[in-house]
Amino acid sequence: MIEGDPYFQHDELLGEAPLPGGQWGIHLRLHVADEPYTEPQEIFPLQHQRGRRTYVQAKPYILEPDIRLTVALSPRFPYPEVATRPGAEIGRVVGSEVRTFRRRDIGHAQAWYYHQERTLVLWECFLEDRFRSGDDPAADMAHLTVWQGFEASLLRHLCGVERIMTTWEKTSTSATSGPSSCVSRDTDLYHRQPLSRR
Repeated sequence: MIEGDPYFQHDELLGEAPLPGGQWGIHLRLHVADEPYTEPQEIFPLQHQRGRRTYVQAKPYILEPDIRLTVALSPRFPYPEVATRPGAEIGRVVGSEVRTFRRRDIGHAQAWYYHQERTLVLWECFLEDRFRSGDDPAADMAHLTVWQGFEASLLRHLCGVERIMTTWEKTSTSATSGPSSCVSRDTDLYHRQPLSRR
């Protein structure tokens, strides 16, 4: 059994995707909290000078088996320095068991939802280097699974989203299919150019 972390209020299965070592189920933990904002601190022009926004921090993860090995130690060596030689056998595995599973974080995601603006800002959504399949996240199935899953989860948890803004066009464009395809998207937080409106 996996112990919960009280910081994260939601835990979801996003789907399966290829990662190093094979196909893995990718999960997402979410922390959601409301906070005040004032316009001078914000990254895009606001119609309302101050108000409340919802902050969402997410951790995509996989479940790894927690394997315990039982080792039978070899009889004592006549000389202790023999045991420290490379390749020296100190025992043999006589049993193994999977006791439980443990979370392995594979990336990070953050977003803010401005209720009065009806605007969701996807600030970041990425995989750690060792879990990426290449240099282009738009061609990485695991990254797309996390991005699309994060976006869909946000739209399920946050009411009234009419516009999604992000800083990276490639991933946002590739994620336009699915439950959020009817939402307007801006890829440049400063120029605010819409990607699609269906």
